[in-house]
Amino acid sequence: MDEKTLRQELVEAITKDPKAWSRILNLDMGAGTYEDVNELAAVIGDYIVKAVSSPEELAEYLREGHGLISIFAEAAQQNLNDAAGIGLRPMVTKPPNARIDTVVQELSAVESEKIKDALENVVVPELLSMVDAIIKYNADFQKSAGLHPIIKRTWSGSYPSHDTKHTDWCKDVAGEYEYDSRMDRRVFARHKGCRCKVEYFPDKNAEGRITALAKGEVDRNSVLWNTRSDTLEKRLKKAKKN
Repeated sequence: MDEKTLRQELVEAITKDPKAWSRILNLDMGAGTYEDVNELAAVIGDYIVKAVSSPEELAEYLREGHGLISIFAEAAQQNLNDAAGIGLRPMVTKPPNARIDTVVQELSAVESEKIKDALENVVVPELLSMVDAIIKYNADFQKSAGLHPIIKRTWSGSYPSHDTKHTDWCKDVAGEYEYDSRMDRRVFARHKGCRCKVEYFPDKNAEGRITALAKGEVDRNSVLWNTRSDTLEKRLKKAKKN
């Protein structure tokens, strides 16, 4: 499938989803965070699972998924930086091509009648891991700049009764961490089927401030707002045309 057509396909899929669109608007209006990015990544992943019929198709879908996640993550990071009063540019990662190739190779060994189940266990966690990588990238940079980043992992809920190992593991690793060398590194780990959310805040005050901004309790003009040269909505429209 042509790369441009694939990008259009994914953009159309998420912008037609009312819940996904509300997340996009939240990011675009300055109140969106990585919680919204996680939810959008899951929507993209669920669509890819339905659209892909073979491992060979998956690689380009995941790369395009990463491109859209990067757009959303950049908006979220800018919102958080603004809410914290930090004049730093948000950063995104390159597509994890080696990891994508490994996933496709592993799925190629799965029997055809089991491929859909395998995709359901793999695709969303892989996209959420892309969000995690962008979070870690920004956290590393801001920590080195003398800030005190906060990482929060939220348990997504129970897994099937036979999967108590993963249920217990995810419940155990959920929590709030100050990002440093002593932080539990499992916070960025994922098992098959994992939909736990990992969020990032530049400091302890940023979460409360952006919530207050969303509720209109803080003057929007008092923060470094709208520093993006283009709005998220405009960027998505451009992506849809390309």
